[in-house]
Amino acid sequence: MARSLSTRSRFAVAYLVLGAAVGVGVGSFLVLVQRDPPPPPPPWSSWEPTAAESDTTTRMLEIANHIGSSYTLASGNQLVAIQTQSTKANFQGVVVVKPDNATQLDKQYGRDDTAVFLFCGGSKACKIDGTPTIARGTVLRREALELALYTFEYAHPIDNVLIFFPPGPGEKALTSTLFFQRDDLNSSLKHPLRRTLPQVDPPVPGQIRPAERKTVDDLTGNKRYKYLGTSQNVIVIQPPA
Repeated sequence: MARSLSTRSRFAVAYLVLGAAVGVGVGSFLVLVQRDPPPPPPPWSSWEPTAAESDTTTRMLEIANHIGSSYTLASGNQLVAIQTQSTKANFQGVVVVKPDNATQLDKQYGRDDTAVFLFCGGSKACKIDGTPTIARGTVLRREALELALYTFEYAHPIDNVLIFFPPGPGEKALTSTLFFQRDDLNSSLKHPLRRTLPQVDPPVPGQIRPAERKTVDDLTGNKRYKYLGTSQNVIVIQPPA
């Protein structure tokens, strides 16, 4: 009889332990259910285009207007107007030739995933008024970088962005471009814009902070391409040798 009671006691203890374990599990589940969900991640930018996501053309126009109106000279005049060339019906794409051979094709990009913008100053030739300076060129490259980032973030399915710069000293036509691809800037697209470009208000020439200037140099330094012309509505560019 003592042996039987001992066995029965052991079963009772086991049931008590199991019940306690179940109770703890249920309690933990209730705590998890009642806990507030994690806050949403911060937005990529404080501004974004309002057109439908499927309306890529209008989104690019909105982005160009937003970025273009944000950058000014010390005089307060807008630095450049931004025109969107890829909206023209005859645009067929971009061709990249070899760095050391302008007649040899290297890569080509179609019109459906390529955006082309033109930075245009106040003169007929799109030159910027005033004396060109290194500081002004740095701010122009910052503007181009921000334009490319906004385009990749909000204008899908664009994967390539070509930006024409105004003619430089002694130039009468467009010759200089920056050419970005989505993969080039993928790491910057994974976090909010202000981690890449912390200055909320775009700087006027000469007032970009050293750390931000380094970021601009790092992300644009090897994106400079020479514009060779347009053939059969295809833009031809060449990287530096």
